[in-house]
Amino acid sequence: MVGTPLPDGRTPVLLSAHAEDLVAADAAAILAFVDRRPATEVADVASTLLRTRRLRRYRAVVRAAHADELRAGLAALAAGDDHPLVTRATAPGAQAGSPRVAFVFPGQGSQWPSMGAAAYDRLLEYRAEVDACAAVFSAVGAASPLDYLLAERGARTNDFSQVQIQGAQFVHGVALARVWRSAGVLPDITVGHSLGEIGAAYVAGAISLPVAVGVVIARATLLDRLTGPYRVAVLGITEDEARDVIAHTPGWLELSVVNSKSSVAVSGDGDAVAAAVRTVSEGGSFAKPIEMWFPAHTTALDPMRSDLDALLPGGEFLDTPVEFIGSATADVVPSGTLFADYWYGNLRSTVRFDRAVATAVERGARTFVEMSAHPALLFAMGDVLDDLPDVAEGSVTMVGSGRRDEDVTNRLSANIAAVVAADTNHGWTDPLDRSRKPLRDFPFAPMRTNRHWAAPEPLPPIAGITVAVEQWQPVPATTAGEVRRVAVLDAGGDQPLADALRSAVDRADGLRQVDVVDADVLVVVADHVAQHDAVAAADDLTDRWERGLLSYVDAVAPTHRDVWLVTMGAERVGAADPAPLPFPAALAAMHRSIGLEHPDHRFRHLDLSSDHDVSADALVTALLGDGDVVAIRGGGTAQVAHQRSMRDASVATPSWSADSGVLDEVVITGGGGAIGLHYARALAERGARRIVLLSRGGADAAVLRRLTQTHGTEIVAPPCDVTDRAGLAATAAEFGGGGASLVVHAAGAAVIAPHRDLTTAGVRDTFGAKVGGLGHLVDEWPLRADTRILLCSSVSGLWGGRGHVAYSAANRLLDVMAAHLRAQGRHCTAVRWGLWQDTGIIDAEEITRVQRSGLLAMAPDRAMEESLRDHANDPLVFSADPNRLRAFLGQPDTPAAAAPTADGADVPDGLDATDTMRLALGAVLSLADAGGIDLNASLLDLGVDSLLALDLRKKLKKATGRTVPLATILGGATAAELIDHLNRPDEKALIRD
Repeated sequence: MVGTPLPDGRTPVLLSAHAEDLVAADAAAILAFVDRRPATEVADVASTLLRTRRLRRYRAVVRAAHADELRAGLAALAAGDDHPLVTRATAPGAQAGSPRVAFVFPGQGSQWPSMGAAAYDRLLEYRAEVDACAAVFSAVGAASPLDYLLAERGARTNDFSQVQIQGAQFVHGVALARVWRSAGVLPDITVGHSLGEIGAAYVAGAISLPVAVGVVIARATLLDRLTGPYRVAVLGITEDEARDVIAHTPGWLELSVVNSKSSVAVSGDGDAVAAAVRTVSEGGSFAKPIEMWFPAHTTALDPMRSDLDALLPGGEFLDTPVEFIGSATADVVPSGTLFADYWYGNLRSTVRFDRAVATAVERGARTFVEMSAHPALLFAMGDVLDDLPDVAEGSVTMVGSGRRDEDVTNRLSANIAAVVAADTNHGWTDPLDRSRKPLRDFPFAPMRTNRHWAAPEPLPPIAGITVAVEQWQPVPATTAGEVRRVAVLDAGGDQPLADALRSAVDRADGLRQVDVVDADVLVVVADHVAQHDAVAAADDLTDRWERGLLSYVDAVAPTHRDVWLVTMGAERVGAADPAPLPFPAALAAMHRSIGLEHPDHRFRHLDLSSDHDVSADALVTALLGDGDVVAIRGGGTAQVAHQRSMRDASVATPSWSADSGVLDEVVITGGGGAIGLHYARALAERGARRIVLLSRGGADAAVLRRLTQTHGTEIVAPPCDVTDRAGLAATAAEFGGGGASLVVHAAGAAVIAPHRDLTTAGVRDTFGAKVGGLGHLVDEWPLRADTRILLCSSVSGLWGGRGHVAYSAANRLLDVMAAHLRAQGRHCTAVRWGLWQDTGIIDAEEITRVQRSGLLAMAPDRAMEESLRDHANDPLVFSADPNRLRAFLGQPDTPAAAAPTADGADVPDGLDATDTMRLALGAVLSLADAGGIDLNASLLDLGVDSLLALDLRKKLKKATGRTVPLATILGGATAAELIDHLNRPDEKALIRD
C-alpha cells in the first residue's frame, strides 16, 4: 500500500510487534528518529518499516500526508492515546487459520439523494465504476441512477422513480467495492440483503454488469407498480415479539425482514405500520419507519410472479471463486441456479439476513465490510455474532464504507486501514516502490519483554471521584519586576482598612499608588460586617443587593488586570483562627463568580485578620504572587501571606453502618429531590431504621414503597417547607420522635444568571432553603447530643461559577454554618459537591456549560459513599476532566484526578461506571470534551448509530469486563440506563428522579 495512497491521499505507515506494549516503544523510537531528521519523508519511513521488519501480530497504522501528521500519530501511539489518524489492530494468531473477507451489500432504507456526490468528485475508482454502470442503464433506455446519486442537496427521495433510487443504491455499493479492491482488500465472500443481493452477485462475479442492471430495472419496475399507502419500519424486537405485535395491530401488516435476534422489519399499510411503531416505542424498544413505500417481502408479491418473469433477463448464475450468499436462501447460491426462481424469491421471501451472516461465518468470514453510504447492517451483524459459539471475542472486524455528514475519503481510509491492519494475508509489500532505499540508522525493532509476574492491562484514563480538602500554604516571597500601579477603592465605608492598605502600598517596593483610572491593579475594600449569624448575614446581603452591593464592578476598567476584593475574617487559615465570618465569606464567593463574567480581568480575593498594620512585604507578596485566594495572618513584621489550594484526602474512616447508631433516625431535607432520594436509597441500603424526608411537595410514593419493601426501612415523607419556621416546628413535633441521629440537609434552589440580571428576589430565593432552612432545622428539629449533620454544599462556594453569584454565596454560607456548628460542639460536615446530573437545582444547559469547564457529573453511589463518614474537614467531592480542571479552578495548585503518564500506566484507581461511560462515549463520538455529554439523552439522539454501538460496546467491555447487549444500546436506552446496568449486577431497582 505504500505505493498506492489511501483514498484521502495519505500514506499508511505500519508498525507491528509481538507484544502490545512494544508498539508504543517502537513509535517512540521512530518519533525520535524523525525529530532528528525533520526532512524525512513519510513514504520513506513506511517503506523502511516494510523492508526491514517482520509483520507481527500487534499492529498500528498511522495515516500521514506529511511529517507533522506522522509525528502526531507516532506521539499518540507512544503515549497510548487515541488519534483520528491512528488505527490499532491485533491480527489473529496462527492457530486461527486464514480469516476471510466478506463484502456486505445492504438493501434499501439507508439511502438519500446526493449520497454519492462527494465520492464521485474525489475518488477516481468510484467515478469510473459509476460511469460504467450509468452507461449500461443508458444503453437500455432506463432512467439514470446518477440523477439520484449525484442530486443537488435538498432533493427529495419521492421526486425520483424506483429505478433511479434502487439503481443508485446498487451503483453506490458496487462502486465502493471497487474502491476497496483498489486498496488491496479483496472479497472471499459477498453477502446481499434484499436489493443488495444484486450488487453482491455482481461483485462476486456470479452475474455480469448488464444482467445486474437488468435485474435492478425489473425489480424496481415491478415495485413501482406496488407503490401506494404502504410503509416499512425497523423494530428493535425479536421475531416472536414482532409476530405478537402484528397479531394485535389492526390492519394489514407482515414480517418482512429478520436481521438479527433483536432487529426485524415489518411491511404493510401505512396506518398499521405507524401503529406498530407506536406500540414498540411505548414498550421502550427502538422503532423507526424507513424510506420505502412498497411492501416487498410480503404476500403482496404473490399475484405478480408472472409480471416479474416477463421483466427479468434470462440466464443463470455463473461459477465464481468468490462465494455469493443471498439473504433469500441464507446459503451460498450455486452456479447454474436459474434467475426466474431466484430473483422472485429474493423479492417475495422474508429476508433472513441473520442466517446469511451465520453462513458467512461458517464459511470462514471474520472481516465484514459494509458497502453503503451509512452503516445499516453492522449492528445486526454484531448482534448475530454475539450468539455464535465459534466466534472468539475480538476475532471479527466489522467496518462500514462511509457515514452520513462525514468526509467519505477520511472514513474510507480509516476503515481500510483497520481492515488491512488485521488481515494476515494483506499484501503490504506488493505495491512497494523499489526505488526507495531503507533509511540509514533507522531504529531496530523493539525486543520482546518477558514478564514473570501478572501485569494487569491498564484501563483507559477516566476521571474518578476525587476527595480533596482545603489547605493553606505560605506564598513564596516575590521579587518585584515591573512596578504595579495600585488604586485602593473603598467600596463599603471601611475607612481604617482602606487607609492601612494605602499606607502599605506607599511603603512597598514594586507597588505605586495611583488614581483608579491609571491603575492596573484595583484593590476594592469591602465593608466589614462582623456578625456571626449566617441567616442574618444572608438577609443583610439580600438587602444590600437591592442597594447595589456589587456596584464596585462598574469601576473596573480595561486597564485593571487584577481586581482584588479585600475582606476581614472571611477565611480560616490555621487552627488558631476563629470560624469564618459569614458576610465577607459570601461576598468573596460572589466576587469570584463575577470574575468569570470578565475573562479579560483576574478577580482575586485577599483576606486580612485586622483592619490596621498591614505589612508592606506581606502585601507585595500577596499582590504579586500567583494565588487567587490569599490570606495574610500574623502580626507586625511577622505577617505571612498564605494562598489557598487543595490536596487529595484519602479517606481512612469507615463509612457509617446500621451498627454505628448514626442511621437510627435520619432526617433528609430536600427529600423529594434527586440528591435527597439518592441519599434515601444509600442510607436504606446501609440499614437505616427510619428516614423522614422533608420537602415541599412530598416524595414519589412508588419510590418510597419500593425502598420500604426492598430494605425494610420505615420511611415517612410529610410535606414540609423548611423555610417556613412554624410549619417546620409543627412537623418536628409530629415526626421528630426522640431526636435525629443523622441530618442530611439537601434542600436548595438556585437562580443562575449574570450578576447584572440577578434580582433581589433571585438572591432571596437562592438563600432561602439552603441557608434559612438550615437555621430553622437546627433550631426546631429535635437533635441528639451526638447527631451527625451533613450539609450538601458545592465547590461553587469556593471556586465560584459563571452566573453563580447568589448560588456560590449560599453555599459558602453553608460552609460557614458548618464551621460555627462545629465550634458549638456539633458533629457537622459540609460536603462541597462537584457536579450532579439533573438535580433540578441547575438546569440542563447550565450543567452542560459547567461540564465544558472541567467538572463532570458524579456517579451517585460513589459520591454517597464518600460523604457518609466522619470527615475531619469539610471535603470537596467531585469528578473532573483532568485536562480541563485547572482552567475551571483558575489556580495552579488545584488537584486533578490522576492522569495517565506518557506510557499510559498511571491510571486512577476505583473507576466508576459513569466515568467509564463518559470516556467511552467521548471516544466513539470523537468529542474533545466528554464532560458535555447529556447522560439522560438517548444514545440514538447523541449520534450512536449501529457502527458506533459496536465500538462503544467494545470499549465498555475492555474497561469493565461486562458485555452490554447491542440491542440495549440501540433500543432507545440512555447512557444513564447503561450506567445503571453496569452498576447493578443484581438488577436492583433504579430510582428515577
